[in-house]
Amino acid sequence: MRVKSILRVILLLTSPWLPAAAVAACPPDAVETRQESGALSYLACTGTIAVDNGGDAQGRIFYTAYLASAEAEQRPVAFVWNGGPGADSRLLHFSALGPVRIREGRAEANPDSPLAVSDLVFVDPVGTGFSRAQSEADSAGFYSTTADIAATTDFILSWLEASGRTGAPIFLVGESFGTWRAGGVAEALAGRGHVVAGIALISGGIPLGDLPDRHLMRALSLPNRAATALAHGKLAPELQGDVEQVLQEAERFARADYAPALADPGVLSPEERKAIRTRVAAFQGLSPEAVDPETLWVSPRTFRTELLGDSGQMLDVFDMRVTDGADPTPSGAAVLRYYRERLHYAEGHYAGIEVEELPVGAQWQYDQAPITPESLARAMAGEGPPSPSQPWTLRAMEKMPDMQTFVAAGFYDSLNSCAANEATVAALPAAVAARFALHCYPGGHMMYDEPAVAVTFGRDIAAFLAGEKQE
Repeated sequence: MRVKSILRVILLLTSPWLPAAAVAACPPDAVETRQESGALSYLACTGTIAVDNGGDAQGRIFYTAYLASAEAEQRPVAFVWNGGPGADSRLLHFSALGPVRIREGRAEANPDSPLAVSDLVFVDPVGTGFSRAQSEADSAGFYSTTADIAATTDFILSWLEASGRTGAPIFLVGESFGTWRAGGVAEALAGRGHVVAGIALISGGIPLGDLPDRHLMRALSLPNRAATALAHGKLAPELQGDVEQVLQEAERFARADYAPALADPGVLSPEERKAIRTRVAAFQGLSPEAVDPETLWVSPRTFRTELLGDSGQMLDVFDMRVTDGADPTPSGAAVLRYYRERLHYAEGHYAGIEVEELPVGAQWQYDQAPITPESLARAMAGEGPPSPSQPWTLRAMEKMPDMQTFVAAGFYDSLNSCAANEATVAALPAAVAARFALHCYPGGHMMYDEPAVAVTFGRDIAAFLAGEKQE
């Protein structure tokens, strides 16, 4: 810290004629340690906070908070989580945004962390990490979409109160299924009179309810698949080019020709149907026989199975450039050492490291919308959860006209599409669409796994949390 800054803090804390600034502090019952990462010093806070599920079930959510400013009153606080459902926060915490990164089993300073501009609170939902329901009977009460949103909202309000940060700008950062949690919690906080400055939706699309134009969204999966076919040397020779060129050409075809054909394949003549099947197959590096002759659709699962089918290999669901992708979760032993030895947290047993994972995902109830035969069939084919989200994001942005939304996707992810995100936002009311910042990265679901992408991703998130104008 510079001498000028030190003197300013001393004056603020001691001068009788100046109001005292709120000083960063952990909640009273947290384990507190002072840490350094490069030139940045900060407090690390670990602990649990009691929550309910909006009903009778009781539990405690574990968190890891990093507080880097002496003057905390107006400093942003970002609450960060992964998805699953049933995932702890290790990926975003130790691979992307935390001040300490774990690579190849070693902890190191993370220069790409946005801690310099925003305090960070990593949240493990009930049933993950050190978080637990009060009793076995209470556990199932947390394993549903609506209960999860209620518990997370309860946690955030309690943490802010315990930390003296109720006036701080609030950001919510979620990955994959965690984007549903971010959208749902943003709306819930608005309903309880608490403004959210922004939400960051990473590799989970935009939770806006059932897709208004499923045919267009399906068609716009084509750019991702064309880039994947190019990466595997399977793209038709006449379509070869650099990856940006391939993405653009695939998107043009998807919008102009493929989406209308998916919307009403029955109006096509046999010759037109054959031409579409041939072109769709070429963009995906497949045989035309892999394209359904009636619907003209290739499901995500079919594409991942068929592209390298002659070798018997299946593309990874999170990064289609590889097969049988390695588990990207940071080393459990290194994570545990970090908590026990560096942060001095001695309580509990970490699910998935010290004890078996709890069956959160297997018992999850998608109670935010009905599961229909059609929605379940889409899920089985690799098109997302078994029932759609609610339009949480849109409702939150309408209730909070200053709330901004950051969206990130990787173009080798089988579960997301940069082009589909663009089309989704373009269909929103202009005043809402203007508050979105869309980012597309040359990576998979966890795009930050690649060192070069991690730098860009970290810079983009930091700019968003700092309130800089998004492009």
